[in-house]
Amino acid sequence: MLEGVVPFPPDFARRWREKGYWRDCSLAQEFAAVFERHAERVALIDGARQFTYRDIDRASDNLALNLLDLGLNPLDRVVPALPNVAEFVLLYLALQKIGAIPIAALVTHRHLEIRQFVTLSGATACVYPERQGEFLFAPMIERVQTEAPTLKFRLVLGQAGPGEHSLADLVERPARLARAALDAIRIDPTDPAIFQLSGGTTGIPKLIPRTHNDYAYNSRTAAAVCRVARDSALLLALPAAHNLPLACPGIQGYFFNGARVILSPTARPEEMFRLIDEHRATHISVVPALLIRMINDRSIGKYDLGSLRLIQSGGQRMQPEVRLRTQQLFPNAFVQENFGMSEGMLFFVRFEDPQEVKLETCGRPICPDDEVRLVDDEGREVPDGEVGELTCRGPYTLRAATLACPNTTRASSRPTASTARAISCASTLRATTWSRGARRI
Repeated sequence: MLEGVVPFPPDFARRWREKGYWRDCSLAQEFAAVFERHAERVALIDGARQFTYRDIDRASDNLALNLLDLGLNPLDRVVPALPNVAEFVLLYLALQKIGAIPIAALVTHRHLEIRQFVTLSGATACVYPERQGEFLFAPMIERVQTEAPTLKFRLVLGQAGPGEHSLADLVERPARLARAALDAIRIDPTDPAIFQLSGGTTGIPKLIPRTHNDYAYNSRTAAAVCRVARDSALLLALPAAHNLPLACPGIQGYFFNGARVILSPTARPEEMFRLIDEHRATHISVVPALLIRMINDRSIGKYDLGSLRLIQSGGQRMQPEVRLRTQQLFPNAFVQENFGMSEGMLFFVRFEDPQEVKLETCGRPICPDDEVRLVDDEGREVPDGEVGELTCRGPYTLRAATLACPNTTRASSRPTASTARAISCASTLRATTWSRGARRI
C-alpha cells in the first residue's frame, strides 16, 4: 500500500470481494482482457486518426516500455496536463501498465496548481503540450522543477527542448526493453490507480486516491446504468482527465464494453454537432452550461443528431426547463442528470424513472451497497425534507474522504420521494431528504 493512503477496513474489503464488486485486478489486467476481446474493433478516434483496441494495446505497451527505460518506476506519480488527444489515452494506459500513478491535472492548470500537485505527491514526471494558445509550458515546468526536487522528467507533446523528452518519440520509437519487463511488474489492486482532484472550491484542488479495485468497479457499474454497449460511441468534449469523462463511465467504461470514444478538441457546439453526425455518437457527457450553449446554438439544425441516446450531465444542477428543451431538440436521447464526487459516490437518474424524478432530481446511487445518510452539525440524522450534511460510503468511495477534500457546500432543494438533489460535487454537502435505493449507514 502506498504510504499515506487510507485503506478500506478489512471487513468492508472482504464484503466487496465476496459480492464481486472488487476483482483484485489492476486496471492493466482489466484492460488486457478488453484488448484481447475487442482487438479488431475501433476504440478511439482523434481527428483523422483511428485506433483499434489492438493498436492502442501495442502503442501503450511501447510507451510503457520506453517510460520504464527512461527511469519511471511502479508507484511513481506523474502529472499529465494534456488536452483531449489520443496521446492522453495512450499515456494513461501506459502508466497503468507500469503501475505508475497519474494525477488528473488539466491543460488549463498553471504554476500554482502544477507545483502543488508535484509537491504534494512527490511526482517524478510532468507531461504537457508545447503550448496552449499563446502560453508556453516549458518555462513553467522548468520553474516547478527548480522548486520540487522529486521532478526528474519533463515530457512534452510537441518539439522537445533542452531537458525535455518528446512524448511522440516515446510513443513511436521501438522500445529496447522486452515485453517481459511489463509482465514482471506486480501491481497491488488496493494501491491507487489515479489521484483525482477535488473541486477546488476552497483553494487549490486536493488529491484523491482511487484504487484499481474501486475505480474499475466505478466504471463498470456506471456503464451499466448508462446502457453502454458494444455499439455505443462516446463523444468526449469535456477534459478527458476529469472523473466524469474518464471513469463515470467515461473512457474506461466505454472501453470495458468494446465501444468507441471520439475525442473532441473543443467544446464549441457546432464542432460537437459535426462529430456526432459524422461518427454517429450515441452518448455525450456535458455540464449544464455547455448543454445550454448547445441547445441555443443556431447550427443545431444543420446536422443529423438522431444517433444520440444519452446526454449525461453533471457538475451542477440542471434546471427542468433546460432538460425539457433538450428533449425537444434531441428526441431520441435520454437526458440524464448526475451527482458525483471524485471521492467516489455517484447518483444517476435512470431511464425508467418517473418523469418527476427525471426533471427534479439527480437520481439515486449506482450500487445497492452504497450507504448514505444526512446528518446535522451534531451528527444526528435529520428528518425527511430537512437540510443536512451528506455522508456516504461504499465499494467505490474512498475512506476518510473529508481528509482528502474537506470542502462543505450548502444547497437546498424541494424534497422528493426518491432522491436528494445536489448542486455541487464535493466530499460533503448540505442537501435535503434521503436518497432511497441507498442503504442508510
